[in-house]
Amino acid sequence: MSELGLANPELNKSMLDPRIKAFISLDAGLTRGFTVDSLEKIKIPALIIGAGIDIDDTDAKLESGYVQEFLPKSSSTYIIIPDAMHFSFIQICKSNALDILNQEKQDESIICKDGGYRARGEIHREVTDLIIGFLSKTFKK
Repeated sequence: MSELGLANPELNKSMLDPRIKAFISLDAGLTRGFTVDSLEKIKIPALIIGAGIDIDDTDAKLESGYVQEFLPKSSSTYIIIPDAMHFSFIQICKSNALDILNQEKQDESIICKDGGYRARGEIHREVTDLIIGFLSKTFKK
């Protein structure tokens, strides 16, 4: 561990920030880099949203699902949007984006594709409603 610099005590100190009262994750990737211990220590409300359509190695069960598995069930919500892909959560692409992206590099246009029967804007509306509902419930006065 010391060869990797992981024995540094600074890396093991608490990263708790009392200003953060809740968090939302939109189809996070590389989450298996979080330790089970660190995830189990998260005590704030969480909304974890995953994409139902897997591209490459971004299977929601292995990414968002991994995070959800170790968060407190009483304060976290896990939702899969069946027809969303990983990139469905970013901005809506311009009308000529597919051509531009494919000129840059083959298969780059995947960032403008969604997985199912709905347009990206409709997926965004669903995500917006989920987030507003979560925040309203979490911070109700």
